[in-house]
Amino acid sequence: MKKQIIALASIVMIGGAFMMTSCSKEDITAPVITISGGNSVTQNLPSTAGAGTWSNPTATATDDEDGDISSSISVTGTVDPNTANTYTLTYTVSDAAGNTATETLTVNIVNVADFLEGGYNGADTCQVSGTYTYNATVSASNTVNGAITINNFAAFGTGINVAASATTTAISMNAQPIGTTGNLLSGSGVITSSTPQFHITFTWTDGTTTESCDSWYTHQ
Repeated sequence: MKKQIIALASIVMIGGAFMMTSCSKEDITAPVITISGGNSVTQNLPSTAGAGTWSNPTATATDDEDGDISSSISVTGTVDPNTANTYTLTYTVSDAAGNTATETLTVNIVNVADFLEGGYNGADTCQVSGTYTYNATVSASNTVNGAITINNFAAFGTGINVAASATTTAISMNAQPIGTTGNLLSGSGVITSSTPQFHITFTWTDGTTTESCDSWYTHQ
């Protein structure tokens, strides 16, 4: 009789252990990653080519079972702060149960003057017989913030590119040679409307005569 009681108790204990094991909660929940500053960031190019720096934003990771696992986050992908482009970084972490979470960060390295890019209708007052109209093209630098070039500026020719610096509201040009016969001594102006449009007043000399001129540009 005693043996039967012991055997029955053993069966009850084994059954209880089986029930506890089968009812234990399985960890199937992935961790949560939060990137500091959000999932998108924009950074300007450096003002001097090659002088840009970049540091990956920090991130935190929490898990419902393991708690804070931020130290286990790995980041893949690279960002070149000296070249305008869109880059993607991927943050990854896994908990002790093998559940994996990922978050992506979009990094935009930009030239603040890139909104000026495109073709323009130009008008210039340097012509002796009134306003002269022509086409010009603006290109933004991929390596220097605010740097642009204006092709066929003031109708100097499609083989001529004038270097300029621009913000969202102003534009300026340092003294520079124009072709082989003259120099653009200086120029500055304003940028208006989202079209955009800009107006530059500049001084130009052909070696014997100096002219003060105005140029207007409207995006095509």
